[in-house]
Amino acid sequence: MSDRHIEIDQQPQRPDPGHGKSVTQLGIFFVFVELLGAAFLLAVGVRFFTAPEQPDAVAWVAFVLTALLLVDFGRRLIKIARGRTRR
Repeated sequence: MSDRHIEIDQQPQRPDPGHGKSVTQLGIFFVFVELLGAAFLLAVGVRFFTAPEQPDAVAWVAFVLTALLLVDFGRRLIKIARGRTRR
């Protein structure tokens, strides 16, 4: 074994100035996740609503959460389409 001395760069890395600033960079993934979550909650709501032994309150809560996710989905999609960026 040889005794080689390796210098390690100890300077801190500078953060990327464009990281996390654009709505379209990460926002589009949140849009898809919200759409998937809304579809899942809708399925849960329909399941609880159609089963006679299950409580209907769970279905109504799932429907309300689905509606809220769809409203936020639309808001994010419009924001991305208009090209607004976070500051």
